[in-house]
Amino acid sequence: MKAAAVQLTVGHTREEAIDLAEELIREAAGQGASLVVLPELFAVPFVQPEPDPEYFVYAEGLEDGPSNSMVRRVSDELGITIVSSIFEGRSTPGVYGNTAATYVKGELKQVYRKSHLPFSNGFPEKYYFRPGDEAPSAVDTTVGRVGTIICYERHFPELGRAVALDGGIVLSVPVACASAPMKEVFQLELRAQAVANGFYVVCANRSGLEIVKDYFGTSAVYGPNGEVLDQIDDGAGIAIAEIDPELVARTRRTRPFLRDRRPDMYPSLVLDAAS
Repeated sequence: MKAAAVQLTVGHTREEAIDLAEELIREAAGQGASLVVLPELFAVPFVQPEPDPEYFVYAEGLEDGPSNSMVRRVSDELGITIVSSIFEGRSTPGVYGNTAATYVKGELKQVYRKSHLPFSNGFPEKYYFRPGDEAPSAVDTTVGRVGTIICYERHFPELGRAVALDGGIVLSVPVACASAPMKEVFQLELRAQAVANGFYVVCANRSGLEIVKDYFGTSAVYGPNGEVLDQIDDGAGIAIAEIDPELVARTRRTRPFLRDRRPDMYPSLVLDAAS
């Protein structure tokens, strides 16, 4: 079985982006992908450096909006798992989320709302979104247990570890990354997540110049040893690779980092640094 990251180009209307995403999902499934990951807020422009009150027009319902309506339909038709990412308008007026939804054969199996939000380096996300209040976890899918973190959260190794401890064999990471000086760090962090937790990492980014942000693509599938199994540098397309649950199991036996943890020795890791 295989997993794929979809990379989208910028500059489309919402309808065009959804159509392009569907085309690439179908291409990935045609090549054998049972898991497909879409970029962060895949159907709309991403937030710009200055807060914009007009941006809220892009919010949509979790299940009745156009983005996940397509994802649910295609996931059901193809019998695959799709991790989607949307600008969610919550049921409470004025409350919004940066939200990932995992559909398995057309059924919504997991909702994860980005819990760590930046307000730095041209990404004022705290202006738009309420942080999620649940830790990332893993859910059973068509490729085994999969968990999701979103973009900025790759800087926090605790989150990937939470997915691994919940039995995750794949970490999906929808992103919108445009800071060229961070590109090397971006790849290093994703490889480190794979090595430290002994699982696959599937990361989907956008590509191209969107107003003032130049998204650098580099969507990829990483193996449990941190190796790049497939990658697309720029433009629209897919990165796709085999997923082997037994390799994850062997890796975790060979490098038993989860077994050898000593959480009793570092309780300070969960304390507020300001306390």
